[in-house]
Amino acid sequence: MANKRLSNKLSYGDFIKKIESNQIEPVYIFTGNQIHLMEGAVKRLKDKLLGQSDGFDFFNFYGDSTSANEILNCAKTYPMFSKKRLIVVRHAEKLPQQEIRILDAYFSNPSAFTCLILLFTEDKNLALKNREKPYFVSFDLNTKDMLQEIREEAKKLGYSITTEAIETLISLVGHDIQYIHKELEKISLFMDKKQIIEKGDIQQIIEKTTFEDAFHLTNALAERNKKKALNILIELQKKGEEPLIILNRIYWRFRLIWKVKELMGKNTTEEAMLRELGVSSGSLYYLKQHAKNFSYRDIKHIIETIYKSDRWLKTSSVPRDTPLVNLILEFFNSKGKS
Repeated sequence: MANKRLSNKLSYGDFIKKIESNQIEPVYIFTGNQIHLMEGAVKRLKDKLLGQSDGFDFFNFYGDSTSANEILNCAKTYPMFSKKRLIVVRHAEKLPQQEIRILDAYFSNPSAFTCLILLFTEDKNLALKNREKPYFVSFDLNTKDMLQEIREEAKKLGYSITTEAIETLISLVGHDIQYIHKELEKISLFMDKKQIIEKGDIQQIIEKTTFEDAFHLTNALAERNKKKALNILIELQKKGEEPLIILNRIYWRFRLIWKVKELMGKNTTEEAMLRELGVSSGSLYYLKQHAKNFSYRDIKHIIETIYKSDRWLKTSSVPRDTPLVNLILEFFNSKGKS
């Protein structure tokens, strides 16, 4: 009797267990807000399937500049030096619906020699006829899981951390586990003999070690202060701050502003906002102020510009700081303000 497939919806943890036991599916759809975890999952599959031959059988596509036919032509071509091809479609939410329909038809009978991954980092209502075929992997962490994940990250460094400290940390650097881990590493260098990380430690150490960090840069953008934004960027460049980290924090900030704007439009109470967003009351105050200054069109424009900058950083040989400078200039030029 054939094994009955129980579910095609996986948590990140279940997904990792399956690929470690070589249960690799032909089609995956990744969704959620933990981009670092998504990239880590791609790397695990890449190492598992391709080893040293990734240069020949690993392919990247971007939803805003490719077609389903291009993706499928690649998926239906036999690998050169590996048993399987690995194809990753980033920003898959940018694919038009007609292209999604073409891919949907492929899902019913995918190539056995290809592993296709679609990364959806923005919400999109996927109307699929073959919804039971691809494996959906969620990279979202709810508030409870986020708190636990951060406690685990702190534990790896030999510390415990209070809930209030976690909330403060999230309000400063966002929800991405990658950047939270980096900040915890930084904080651990200044903890001396203390074993518990508290709210005061987060505030004091982050302010002490990141004089003009990406948090301040996103505030300058939200305040529409071009001079301040460029000056902060110069300081970050001098300190060697990683451009992709800066870009991620800008993206996170404006996603929060969008969400706050939606909640304000629904007359959501502050208490309910705090529960849904998982930020501190102080952070919510500034987010509400910024939400009043931006239209949905403004926010959509900067998120689209961030996508372009992200792709530029990952695929071109221009100086690493150029896309960020361009992001800031394009943002302000689009408004005709300085």
